[in-house]
Amino acid sequence: MTDRLYRNRIDNWDFKPAATYLYNSPAHLQLQASRGWTTFELLDEKSEQVQARISFYIRAHAAASPLKAPFGSCEVYARISQTRIKHFFLYIEATLRQRGVKQITIKSYPVKYHPAFSNMLDAVLRSRDFTRIEEVSSVIEVNRQPLSKRMKISERQKLVKAQRSFVFRQLDIQSLSRVYRFIAGCRREKGHALSMSLGQLRKTSAALPGKFMLFEVANDAERAAAAIVIQVSHTTWYTFYYAHASKFNKISPVVHLLAGIYRSAQAQKVKRIDLGTSMLGEKVNKSLLHFKSGIGAATNAKYTYTKVW
Repeated sequence: MTDRLYRNRIDNWDFKPAATYLYNSPAHLQLQASRGWTTFELLDEKSEQVQARISFYIRAHAAASPLKAPFGSCEVYARISQTRIKHFFLYIEATLRQRGVKQITIKSYPVKYHPAFSNMLDAVLRSRDFTRIEEVSSVIEVNRQPLSKRMKISERQKLVKAQRSFVFRQLDIQSLSRVYRFIAGCRREKGHALSMSLGQLRKTSAALPGKFMLFEVANDAERAAAAIVIQVSHTTWYTFYYAHASKFNKISPVVHLLAGIYRSAQAQKVKRIDLGTSMLGEKVNKSLLHFKSGIGAATNAKYTYTKVW
């Protein structure tokens, strides 16, 4: 390893090239924590342009990528060999050890986002004695066909029924409070709470202008379902929160809601919609996974890697 091929920067937000994924961008990293970040970059041997990058938050002898986000992990901006990635992580480990770090945690994006590199990273980290925990996630691949073509017959029937009663529409960001309170109320009906307060969500959306989208299905009298969707990258949307009122359980308006979001994604040339994980603690939420599969989502792995010494 030669140090000129690697760069280690502390609390430095001048990222070139820009992060591919929102959660690794300077703006989102600073939302997670304003200080305490170490960013490692792999440089091209000739041009010294950045080819790969990963940011860690360091506290109490632990390094985490990310601190507070669905994922962090390593991004690549060029074709790189597995050998170079392995050497990159050898450098990362050695540097973190020198700083007193005794545990590294890397929460990666779903394999579906970048299959070739995800598999390469998996091989490298496991060869370095990282342990791996797998979560089950669901991703809808967006193509020219309507989502209904991939739905099970039962879900397609629910879609038709909901379309007769409710209209799908996108809302502007000024409706964030109303949509949040509706979703929070729906979650309370089922005994669940949201991971972020309204104040936290307002702060996050204000710091990331244009990255939050709001959708609903409603009629003139009331809202039946709503979603808060995040633009994770130019090609990926993430359904951050979505829910429907329990009084409409038989109609299942979320099917109508997701079909509408899919059409919006088609219009924006988005390649995938991430429906998130289907986990209850360390176990798979089988009913939720069954629903996501029924509307046309593909089951996908999402890994978290840990190494302790």
